[in-house]
Amino acid sequence: MKLTAKVFFVVSILAILSAFTVFPLMTGAVNYVPGVKAGDWIKYGQYKVTWSGNGTPPSYISDEQKVEWYRIDVENVSGTTVSMNVTVELNNGTQRSAQDDVDVLGNASMGGIPLLIASGLKNGDPVNNLTSSPTINQTTTGTYAGATRNVNLAESTSVSGNQTYTSRIYWDQSTGIMLEIYSKSPVYGGQGYSELSIKATETNMWSPDLLGLLTNNLIFIIIGIIVIILVIAAVLALRRRKPSVGKD
Repeated sequence: MKLTAKVFFVVSILAILSAFTVFPLMTGAVNYVPGVKAGDWIKYGQYKVTWSGNGTPPSYISDEQKVEWYRIDVENVSGTTVSMNVTVELNNGTQRSAQDDVDVLGNASMGGIPLLIASGLKNGDPVNNLTSSPTINQTTTGTYAGATRNVNLAESTSVSGNQTYTSRIYWDQSTGIMLEIYSKSPVYGGQGYSELSIKATETNMWSPDLLGLLTNNLIFIIIGIIVIILVIAAVLALRRRKPSVGKD
């Protein structure tokens, strides 16, 4: 398979971008500044693509279903432009990489894919200063890569004929880096739907907090507690069954 990381990501996100409503541009209302620096990285270890509908899924969906994870490495920041390396690993262990420059003003070369937006944006701000920019619908909190973060959400649901497009994109408010994507979009003229779900799981841009550690390791914590309870119960049972030694 000769698809690069860039191609993988483009076919994943184009449908998401098409679902957003275009909002009027608020010229001069927002200061678009990158919140990342060279050496920052983030990995999306939760990656899932599903297909429902008639017939077989398109080939690009089958290709996306082979993806294990994505990783973004920031290589350089110059003004409003961030140079990044995007790496994707497939389920056979093969890796593909692509270089890309993203301008937080909106002049991204990767088909306008919002891997990164400006830092410090808030509810009501356009994602960038292009006239076609989606607007942040909500600033909330979420747990990503082991920490509770303030996040910006842009979401949209649109209907065209009998076809419905749904999308949600979350960015870290402080750094502007993309944290999570969910989309559901029709393909083949509505004969089927594809769903895409991506979530950040590791980064060096912040440290896990206690709540994040508990959330991310809850299943292991529960298993550990169960094991401890079983061990204690076994020890108590053995003590009860131990015959008493009679006195001479």
